Amino acid sequence: MGRNIIVAGAGHGGLAAAYHLAKNGYHVTVYERAAQASELGYEWEDFFEANTFERAGLPAPETGTVPKVPISFYGPDPEDEPICQAFDANDVAMHMNRKELCATLIRTARDAGVQFVFGCTIDSAILIGNRIVGIRTSLGDFTADLVIDACGVDSPLRTSLPAYLGIQKTLKKYEYIYAYRAYFNRLAGFEDVRNEYKVYFVEDGKAGLTWAITTEETVDLLIARFEPFGQEEIDRMHEIFKADNPHLGDTLVLGGQITKIPLRRPLAVLVADGYAAVGDSACMTVPITGSGITNSLCAGKILADTVLADQNEEYSAVTLWQYQREFIDKIGDTMSLIDIGKELLLALKKEDFAYFFHNKILTSEDISFNNNEMSAKAVLSHFTPSVIVDRLKKIGANRELTRRISGIAARAGRLTLTLSLMPDRYYREDVVNWATKFERLYNVAPDK
Repeated sequence: MGRNIIVAGAGHGGLAAAYHLAKNGYHVTVYERAAQASELGYEWEDFFEANTFERAGLPAPETGTVPKVPISFYGPDPEDEPICQAFDANDVAMHMNRKELCATLIRTARDAGVQFVFGCTIDSAILIGNRIVGIRTSLGDFTADLVIDACGVDSPLRTSLPAYLGIQKTLKKYEYIYAYRAYFNRLAGFEDVRNEYKVYFVEDGKAGLTWAITTEETVDLLIARFEPFGQEEIDRMHEIFKADNPHLGDTLVLGGQITKIPLRRPLAVLVADGYAAVGDSACMTVPITGSGITNSLCAGKILADTVLADQNEEYSAVTLWQYQREFIDKIGDTMSLIDIGKELLLALKKEDFAYFFHNKILTSEDISFNNNEMSAKAVLSHFTPSVIVDRLKKIGANRELTRRISGIAARAGRLTLTLSLMPDRYYREDVVNWATKFERLYNVAPDK
């Protein structure tokens, strides 16, 4: 084999992997459909973990850290107090404009020797036998020793792969979400309104997520739905938000796009001979918030380390399997656990949410764990037997809610067992069988 690497799409995880591989002497080319680098990224800003670049082995950007903004979760009854995250006053996070982040990653990759081809639409993977050997694009066919799939949620590479490889081709309903995000002016005359990050899980009875983040100058508005929506729904929700956020203005300052985001656990199988998926192509976002910056950049580093360790330069599913195992162990197990929690949120009725908030079944302590050291074990460690017993007592009066939560808890236990049984080595039949068992844990439609 050789050291010729194709990164399909300029996703965050793909750019991180490209940087590390090029820095170590690999010939890496990124093929991206955008006409130029300036078109990449959304016109919005995101918070992500302060140690992300360190964990991903990337040069730190000039943008520094800012104090973390605690999130307040609001229920459907305005009389109930919100559930607020608690952070130490010294806790900080990275805060970057998405376009700036993309520009930074591209500049870093170029400095390491990565080549870029823009204006290149990727159509499908090229296979010889069971091996992916290249990509078919609007500019012609290109071959490589390894193809890294960073094309995004609807990756044309992933969807073109044969089913027997066990890599999920398309996502199901409730595994992705449509998100509208826009910054509106903050009205004068409401100086007493504090800067706040307000999240609403239930808004007007629709399944989805909404937030309003108030800053000194703007109100950052998010509307996320599991069904496509347009300007009529945006205008309707804008008016609803004004009732609870009277300082929300009508002037669009920035953003205003609707984008499709994966909102599920990582794919059960990430690799094949000559192929590895990363970032949104592999569904590496947090299954409730949709944020994937930290996960994707760290996954890119794990993937690059796995490739560098392949001394025979085989880049087969067998040698790439270590990437999957390490990602699941460090990041993916938590995302899988959170996805089961997401299914509970989807199953809850509006009155169930009200019951949760009114009876304080979920507390500030439950959601204030340290994200810099987030793992399934860390998330679960807070829920000691005494905590669980206390919450069950509060829920006990609501039999339907008890039934739903008991079912979710049982599946969380089965998930922990299933993850522990992930094959140590890649044998396709074993891997596909394991992936089938893993996915069955989630084949439960919300039954409102």
